[in-house]
Amino acid sequence: MKTIKIIIYSILSLLVILIIAGFFIVRSISNGAKPLYNGELDLPMLENEVEIIFDERGMPHIYARSEVDLSCAVGYIMAQERLWQMDLIRRATTGKLSEILGEDYVQTDLFLRSLRMTEKSKMVLENTDKEILDCLKSFANGVNYYIEKAGKKLPPEFRILGYQPDYWTPEHTANIIGYMGWDLASDNLSGDVFIYKLVKEFGKDTVINMVPYYDFTGDPVYPDYEFSDDYLEAVADFVKAIDKVKDLGITPFCGSNNWAVSGDRSETGKPLFSNDMHLGLSSPGIWIQMHQVVPGKLNVTGVAIPGEPFIVAGHNEKVAWGMTNLAVDDLDLYLEKTNEEKTKYMVDGEWKDIKTVKETIKIKNEDDRELEIKYTHHGPIISGFRDIEDADLSMRWSGNDMSNELEAVYLLNRAGSWEDFNEALSFFNSISQNFIYADINGNIGLQSGGGIPVREGYGAFIQPGDSSKYDWKGYVPHEQLPYSYNPVSGSVSSANNKTVYPEKYPYYIGTYFYMPYRINRIREMLAEKEIFDIDDFKRMITDRHSDYARQLCELLLPVLQQTDDMSDLEREVYNNLSVWDYNMSADLFIPTFIEYYRNILADLLLEDDMEELYENFEDSVRDYYLMKIISGQHVLFIDDVNTDVKENLEDILLNAYNKTIEKLKDEYSVDTSKWIWGDIHKFTAIHPVGNVGIMDFLFGFNEGPYRVGGSNHTVSAYSYGPDFVINHGASQRHVYNTADWDESYTVIPTGTSGVPSSEFYCSQTETYCNDGFYKDHFSDDAVRDAAKYILTLKPKK
Repeated sequence: MKTIKIIIYSILSLLVILIIAGFFIVRSISNGAKPLYNGELDLPMLENEVEIIFDERGMPHIYARSEVDLSCAVGYIMAQERLWQMDLIRRATTGKLSEILGEDYVQTDLFLRSLRMTEKSKMVLENTDKEILDCLKSFANGVNYYIEKAGKKLPPEFRILGYQPDYWTPEHTANIIGYMGWDLASDNLSGDVFIYKLVKEFGKDTVINMVPYYDFTGDPVYPDYEFSDDYLEAVADFVKAIDKVKDLGITPFCGSNNWAVSGDRSETGKPLFSNDMHLGLSSPGIWIQMHQVVPGKLNVTGVAIPGEPFIVAGHNEKVAWGMTNLAVDDLDLYLEKTNEEKTKYMVDGEWKDIKTVKETIKIKNEDDRELEIKYTHHGPIISGFRDIEDADLSMRWSGNDMSNELEAVYLLNRAGSWEDFNEALSFFNSISQNFIYADINGNIGLQSGGGIPVREGYGAFIQPGDSSKYDWKGYVPHEQLPYSYNPVSGSVSSANNKTVYPEKYPYYIGTYFYMPYRINRIREMLAEKEIFDIDDFKRMITDRHSDYARQLCELLLPVLQQTDDMSDLEREVYNNLSVWDYNMSADLFIPTFIEYYRNILADLLLEDDMEELYENFEDSVRDYYLMKIISGQHVLFIDDVNTDVKENLEDILLNAYNKTIEKLKDEYSVDTSKWIWGDIHKFTAIHPVGNVGIMDFLFGFNEGPYRVGGSNHTVSAYSYGPDFVINHGASQRHVYNTADWDESYTVIPTGTSGVPSSEFYCSQTETYCNDGFYKDHFSDDAVRDAAKYILTLKPKK
């Protein structure tokens, strides 16, 4: 017994020692990279001192005497707050994710390399003004000094994954522009493949009623050719491999809202401005808030992407700007005609050489892998990534053409007028947006900016590659892009809705615009009153009343009114629907019913006809189809082919109602208090490493969950994936007062820092989820009054 006791005590003692040692190891890893906010720090490459004032959000207000010193300080601060995120974005742009994340990312890396972002970046930098290049080099110096100074005390992700970051270069900054452009274009890739499947299955006459802007221009070159089902499945699997990068929380622009009113409609007599860009929600967020000042030369505030030194959306002393996705179709797929050896392809009757590039992909804990990428003049042959033999499909993307979004953003930061604003936008090509504008002189505007390809035919369909007829002929000139400047209505607004009426504009813009529910609600609110104040704009940007729900209820309620045979539960839901104001509130159960109902309705209408195709149904196509059903524009696929009865729309609406209530009863309870939307629909800011439960437990990577309302069809957007877990929403909320910049308000869903041990890691999440804001300090007095910490960066003595 004595021996057993000794053994037990020894084991327990060893466990205690291991736990204590583990505690100190975790604490060392967690706190090793804790950002410095107060005091002094040597930054030898500076010419003069730089003062950094951190406010209650941890937002840095950086004061420098030159733009080069400013960029250096910005680089250092970004690195201390977001270095691992910067490195993750860099790896995505260079196709080096497998080095740290393993074999699952090999196909993703191969495709990302085929986009040739670094090749484009070199071209951009060669054509960039010296003053901008000097800023980029100085920014890189600041980042690299942090890496050198940190040594092994890097952010915890580096130590957990066991690697060191490479030094930063201007090319890495330029690559970020390429990645932003690709993310905007990537949905066109999956969409084009899906539309091909749809046409193959149902024919063009049916698809015209399901796809926005769908049309043919004449007969195809190969009227009898069809891709095999295996081929289409392989391409779809490949697209899923590409989408893995979105799991890492580095997804740029998706949907967005913006609007402004002129001084005639503002309580201050000057314009009011609002912008919220809808992106993937994760931790750390895609934006870092920052205020940059060089007295007499520059005073700009807003949000920047970690890894680039300029403000992407915000305001300076004279103008404010923001953006929403233009939904341009700037990606086309081509069916190439190749020889048997697949070394040549045909264009206009002549054989041309296929270019082959060998790529070595390093894989964590595995041998390197040698792979090939083949190119035609259109771009990479993407079918080769999955060893598809029966067809060669290449991809043309605007991101490979010359543009200079770095210079565009640099100029936006310094714009002082509508003319300056438009000059800056003329440099956009691979990133296409609707840019909103307001200035201190009372002007407002909305201007499309970016690259709209001039092409033959409909861009969302696979084109024949052996005829130059279908090659792009260039881009629509900037001066021919749609705009609105000081309209008579006194307001401008956009929400990823249709940019122009196609019959009134000679160029095809795109297919996958968002349904008009958000823009309808925005314009409804803009019409509710004549004069607005800043509180009105704060209320509007967090509004959760749904125009989609209104239209759906107006279709459903008359059917229910004619129904006498209802259970008590069905009657309770009906009574609540009848008096509901369409507010997707977190505290109501009716929003839960609506979200279940719209999905079940789509299932009943489409699944029986689409069969396997329905599993990968594009959301934009589904939503467009439902919109046309709701608005009475067609009755396509109404009948359930699995029954002997011929159903009409009223039958399907009622059947969906009954099935929805039955499903909610089965999943939750007969008690509707168990259906409350906010109890089901929650937001957690999830870190890529925090997906591993033990890592979140040890380091606190994730923040949440928080109950929220809204949905993807409300102005305050909270889109969700499986199990109603929120994955997209407003990545920032900007409400600007051009009469007094200090009376502006902002918030982001996470926090300034990406280091979990920082007090500013996810420090804004609760405020964001509760529709709160922070004052956006801008004037020198306001910034100093709000100072929480002051850090002085000192040059070499």
